[in-house]
Formats: sequence, structure tokens, C-alpha cells
Amino acid sequence: MNPSPTHFGLFAVANATAHELTYEVPAELCAGMNEGQLCELPVQGRRSVGVFMGFCAKPEFACRPVSSIIPSCPPLKKNVLELLRWLAHYYVSPLGRTIHLAGPGFVWTVDAHAKRMQRMLRKKKMEIKSPEPEPLKTLNEEQQRCLEGILATSQGHVTLLQGVTGSGKTEIYLHLVQEAVSAGGRALILVPEIALTPQMCERFRVHFPSQLAVLHSGLTPVEHEREWFRVANGEAYVVLGVRSAIFAPVADLRLIVVDEEHEQSYKCDEFPCYHARDVAVKRAQIEGARCVLGSATPSLESYLNWERKRYTRVQLQLRHSRQANRVEIFQYRPKLHSTGGLSRGIVRSSQFSFEGHVMAPGVVDLLAQTQARGEQSMVILNRRGFAQFALCGNCGEALQCPHCSVSTTLHARGARELCHYCGFSRPTLQNCPSCGSEKLVHMGLGTQNMEQELAERIPGMVVDRLDRDVLTSQSRLSGIIARFRSGETQCLVGTQMLSKGHDFPKVTLVVILNVEDGLFVPDYRAAERTFQLLCQAAGRSGRGALSGVIAVQSLGASHPVLNLALEGAVDRFLSDELKMRQLGWHPPVCRQILLEMQHSKEEQLFKLGQQLQKDLTQFWSEQKLTPQNVRLTGPMPAVLAKLKGQHRIQLVISAQRDIHPSRLVPSEIVVRKEYQHILKVDVDPFSFL
Repeated sequence: MNPSPTHFGLFAVANATAHELTYEVPAELCAGMNEGQLCELPVQGRRSVGVFMGFCAKPEFACRPVSSIIPSCPPLKKNVLELLRWLAHYYVSPLGRTIHLAGPGFVWTVDAHAKRMQRMLRKKKMEIKSPEPEPLKTLNEEQQRCLEGILATSQGHVTLLQGVTGSGKTEIYLHLVQEAVSAGGRALILVPEIALTPQMCERFRVHFPSQLAVLHSGLTPVEHEREWFRVANGEAYVVLGVRSAIFAPVADLRLIVVDEEHEQSYKCDEFPCYHARDVAVKRAQIEGARCVLGSATPSLESYLNWERKRYTRVQLQLRHSRQANRVEIFQYRPKLHSTGGLSRGIVRSSQFSFEGHVMAPGVVDLLAQTQARGEQSMVILNRRGFAQFALCGNCGEALQCPHCSVSTTLHARGARELCHYCGFSRPTLQNCPSCGSEKLVHMGLGTQNMEQELAERIPGMVVDRLDRDVLTSQSRLSGIIARFRSGETQCLVGTQMLSKGHDFPKVTLVVILNVEDGLFVPDYRAAERTFQLLCQAAGRSGRGALSGVIAVQSLGASHPVLNLALEGAVDRFLSDELKMRQLGWHPPVCRQILLEMQHSKEEQLFKLGQQLQKDLTQFWSEQKLTPQNVRLTGPMPAVLAKLKGQHRIQLVISAQRDIHPSRLVPSEIVVRKEYQHILKVDVDPFSFL
């Protein structure tokens, strides 16, 4: 009797630094070994979870055998694997650094699967009765026209749904989802922030009570596992989640919606630095699903794709409430006071005050009048903390994080310093570390002292705060939003998070503070980001039966970006901004790749940066690329030259848009030993910090 033939297979192992690894597949496991199957593998002396990618020829080296197939998890979907292969190629990342995106952390832990098997064996089948779904609302004429326009497109096509804030984009999403589910398919809806999920869950759950699954990191481990396996096992037909949900194991996908598609939070900062919106477009192409990108202020990338006829566009131009907002601008020029008085003579808007107060008297009057009428208000500031930083009045040095080249932010009413990059924390120093002076001045403003000032200047006003510092749990987030929605809270203070998609019908006043702090920064996206913030923030007011007021406090009240935003002239802004990008040869007109390197030794880091520069230019020469096709800047110190104890440098590639990233940064360089653990490749970067 002949012995059973030996088989070998390729496996993608999460967080491995190389490409697929080869293992021997025992004969008894071959029958159950399908592409995407999760298996237990021995990797460098530990038990790991790997994904079977296919059989291969016998290698020339000895291979260890696969330990077992993991029975508690269905194989990863073939379309998801195809998507991850594309992502690895486009974002210049080894598949081993990409495969973990296919599932949350518990998917890649052997012990988690063992515990799940034990729970499944103990679990008794219980029938849970779901509430009856409520019928969808009838769309108005404009919404119906947009719905029909989207449904008229072919599967795999992308439609840009551009609708002013409060025009009812979510109602169109709901009708699209119902159409997809009624046709026997499934739908995936992405939102940019965890803060938006309670509101969106509420909207979707009343119509799809038993079919909805929610995926985001704010869930408890048990909740997250339950929801993910409901999707993987085909029990959920409608999936709602944040950025990582684009890789959810959804079968028979007919619709992908990316709400607020312009939001930067869809871009991942960790390698591989994918953009969920762009991945959504690719997944729709792979699966033959319609893709809808929704926004009141579309990204320049999506606008250009529509202009070049790659996307279809439908528009909603009427607010559901039919209410118009009044705009009032408060400038710092009268009675300006600087809290600085420093020898350097350099101040910023956040250091100015109105006779010792952060808010102008007129803004406070509007807030008090809104409270007196029983209406609600929001105050939006793009900054956290009690005060932004502490500065020495003697030598002008700011209190710095010892591990990062950035000033610390003051919290707990100025009593504590915190680094928002590495988490370093300490009681606020009483003396300047540079000169020993006791003249430490608390500069700037943040959401904490905004909350404090409101309580002092408008006695009796119930104020709550919403920023990342208070979002310690999903229940706390839900509580803040529930109190405001019920009217228990009269004013909500927060960061840009407040401007993103919230629907509070009782809000009639939105105050936007210090918009120029984000406008006059050395970033070609500054105008776009500020315009989006202003438009989105303005859209939170006047969404109900009453008209709204937008109060803008600014030094640069005459800036064209501010004027266009308050006029709601979205297309005019996008057209003008696109011309500026063409003049400067900035994305989306060109392709850009950020190469970031970090090392504990600064001298060694720059040597490696110069070597990378030579490797790239040599590769481009072999590819017949010229300075007319591609340009390289750097190596140069990063804006944050030191972070978490590591020195950082950057190289920036700018190239013609039609040149694929793999022709600019070959994977052979990324996996090279000397670069493997210190190099991050960011294709289509959004931040250069």
C-alpha cells in the first residue's frame, strides 16, 4: 500500500513581516482545507492563526505541519481575500501585514477560538423575538429622484450623493438597503466615527430589527464577537460600522454606503495606511455591488472622479426642515486682549480674549437667549483639554513631552499635563524646566475651560461636553447624546466630533470658535478641511421646526473660505480649490506617497534615509521614470521629529496620478531587512505630522 502523498500549502499569518509562509498539510486535513480556512500554525515557538491561501509545490526547505483546522470560524470569504490582495498591492504592504484586517483581534487568537467552542457547546438554543419592523417613510420628490438615479446605475458603479445637511440622505440609504435586502442581497453602511453609531443604529434598527449587525471597537469583546460571527455566519443582512467594517465577512453584497465620505477618519494611520472609502469603491467593483458616497461637502477626490465621469452624481438641494440659517460673525478686533505678553511677540488666536473671556459678549448673549426660549445650542471647538499648553513667561519655552517633540496639553483644570501622542502624563510642573522660572502661563483654550466659562457666564445653563476625553465607553457616549436629545442638557460643548452627522431638531444655535486655527497651517488640505468643518457645523442648526443661527467667532472673518462655507457654495469652493491643487501639483491632481522612518539613533536614521533615497532613484531609473514623472523630497525631519522616544524622518514622493504605487515603491524594498521594522509607507497620505 502506497503512503499518502504529502501536500504543502501557503498561509498568510497575521502580523508576519514576510509574504505567505509554507506548511505541510497532513493528509487528514486536506479535505477540509479550502481557500480562506483558518488554521492553527506553529510560528516561532508559539501558536498562531493563519489563513490558507492555496496548495503549492513541495519547497526545497523542510516545513512544519499545520497543527489543526479551526472549526469554530467559517472560512474567510473569497471576495474579501481578493480585496486584501489588491490592498496589499496598492498600499505596498506584504500580505502578512494586511491579512489581520479581515477580522478583529479575537479572530487571530487561538485561545479565543477554543473558548468560543466551549461556549457554543454549553449554549442552549433560545428563540429571541424581534420587534416588528416599521415601514419606511415616503420620500419627497427630490429624494425619490435621487433614489431612482442611483438604482438606474449598474452594479459595481459609484454614485456621489451630494446633499446639503438636513436634506434626508439617511432616508435614501434606508430605501437603498431595503431594495438590496428585498432582492436577496446584503448591505454594508460605513460611518466615520463611533460617536455617530448610536444615532445611525437607532435609525436602522427600527426598520431592520433582526437583520442589523453593528461593528466597531466601542463594543465589549463579547458584543463584538457576537456581532462579527452573526455576519460571518450569514445571520445579519445589514451591517453598520466604522472604518474597519469595510472588511466585514458579508456574502452576497449588493450595496455599500460610505456616509460622510469626506471624513479624514476613514484613513488609517497605521501600516497598511488604507482609506476605507477607496477600499469600499474597490470592494463594490469586485463584488458587483452599488457604491454610494454620501456627503454635504464631498472630498476633492470624489468631486474630481465625478468631473472625469468615473462617478455619477445625484444632488439634494433642499433641507428637510426648509429652514434657513442666519449667520452672525463676531470679530476679535474690537477690545482685543492678548494673554501672552511674551518676549517673542508671537501670539495665536487662542491667546486672544474679550476682556479676559474666551467668548465675545454677543456670543454669550445669543447662548443665553437660546436657553431662555427653551431651545438648545452647540459650541464647537477643534481642541481638547482645559488649556492647550503652558508657556514660560520668562524664556518663552513651552512645557514639552520628554518622549515627543510636542508640547503637552493641560487637563483637569490645568492641574495635569498629557501628551496626546504617547500618553505621557504628570502633574503640571510649577517651574520652567529650561530656566527655572515660576512664570508659567496657561495658553489657549480647550473644551474643558469652554464648559467652565459657560457655567460661570450663564448661571443655570446645563452644559455637557463631548470629545475623545469623555468617550471612555459606549454607554457614556450614549448617555451624553440621550441627555441632549431629551432636552435635559441645554448646551453641548465639543470638538469637530459634534459637526459630524448628528441630528438634534431642538438645536437652533451653533457657535463655531477660532476657525482660523485650522485654516492658516502649512497643509494644502487646510482650506478643504476648514470649509468642511464650517459647512457641517452650520448644518447642525435649524434642523427642526425653528430656524437657526450660526455664530462664528474669528480673526479672519473676510477669508473667502469662510464666506463660501457660510453661503453654502460647495461646488464653487471645490472648483476653485481644484484649480489651486493643479497649480501646486497637489493631490488629487498628482499621486503622493509618504515614506516615514523612525529609529532610536538619529544619525543612523538619516543614513538609512539617504540609502532609501538612493534605492528609490535607482529603481525609478530602471522603470524609465524621469523627473517629469516623479519627484522626491527628503529625507527631512518630520514635523514631530521625535515621537515616543523615536526620531522620525520623512521622504515624500509626488508622481503622475496614473503611475501605480508599486512602480514607485517596490515591495522588495519594503521587506528588505534594514527597512523592515522602521519604514512605514503611506499611499495617498492625509497627514504629515
